[in-house]
Amino acid sequence: MQVQQLTQFETGLSVSSPFYFGQGISDRLPEYLRRHSFDRCFLITSAKVLRLFGQTLLTTFERHSIRCQPVLIDDTEGHKNWSTLQNLCEELVARGATRDSLLLALGGGVVGNVVGLAAALIYRGIRFVEIPTTVTAQTDSTLSNKQAINGAQGKNQFGVYHAPLFIWADADYPRTEPLRQQAAGVVEGVKNVFITQSSVARAEKLVELWKSGEHFSQFLLELIESKRPIIAGDPSEKGSAISLEYGHTFGHAIEWLSRGRLLHGEAVSIGMCLAAELSHAMGHSSREFVEDHYRILGSRLGTPVHLPIELSPAQVYETMLHDNKRTQKGLRFLLLKSPGAFLNEDGDYSVAADRELVLKVLEQSRHRSNETEKLAG
Repeated sequence: MQVQQLTQFETGLSVSSPFYFGQGISDRLPEYLRRHSFDRCFLITSAKVLRLFGQTLLTTFERHSIRCQPVLIDDTEGHKNWSTLQNLCEELVARGATRDSLLLALGGGVVGNVVGLAAALIYRGIRFVEIPTTVTAQTDSTLSNKQAINGAQGKNQFGVYHAPLFIWADADYPRTEPLRQQAAGVVEGVKNVFITQSSVARAEKLVELWKSGEHFSQFLLELIESKRPIIAGDPSEKGSAISLEYGHTFGHAIEWLSRGRLLHGEAVSIGMCLAAELSHAMGHSSREFVEDHYRILGSRLGTPVHLPIELSPAQVYETMLHDNKRTQKGLRFLLLKSPGAFLNEDGDYSVAADRELVLKVLEQSRHRSNETEKLAG
């Protein structure tokens, strides 16, 4: 039998998305848009964000002779789905979007994800710019190239890696966010410290910097810098940067089941505490490290740390079986032994855990939530 020759080529693919950050920089955005050729642009945002920031931005564009049409979508987590994505894609095509058009995503993580995925799909890929307006979006979600929508079984089940042309982050935008939303954004920064530093001291400093209410732009930069080095060597988050998903296996399931009652960061806060409890129950982490989670996230930051009483452990476990990080190895968890030190038995930062033990940890957390509610009542 003749041996067939195999030839290999390198494609040389490379994606770069400049991140522009500053305070009061929205007036300079037209200058940076003009560095790129486009026939028209579409400002995609929610009705609320259009009132807060979008109208002023459109006036700025008009002053610089940039043709830009506003397009409204619902920016709630419950509308991060196929219907919203399809309607957006069809509306953009109907309005005359071409392969040379530019989409501008003005809003939080939901808007960024839906617009990013639409940009990846329309004509097999057009350009988009992210203009994040929340703490979470500016310091976490825009630093990844991941675009996704939710499915019927869970969160972020359908998506692609599609990088924006660039990211434009004005610190004046998230300053107007309610404190609850800001705190939810700080959770990801706390997580980044937990997974990279040998102590939790920097996490405590991040929380205190936010609570002081001073030097807000510096606070945002601190959050950005807590994540940026992690993804620098693994921008697709398929290798070492999977560590960023600490607390998210529990968190995504809890967020999904809460049906909008919990913010993403709040669900991740609970998820991190559950991950710490599971690691301790498996004999890996100290009780002191578990209490660090409760102290920093709960007592200091004020985000939830226990499973809500209305969610059953069985519900959470079944939902986790559809987690978007699940592989042929089955349901796995990212667990820390101590600050900056993952359990890494198989070299992929994830470990298996006994189902009954996971259910026990969930039930204990739910019980504490019930006790807390009784004391509050």
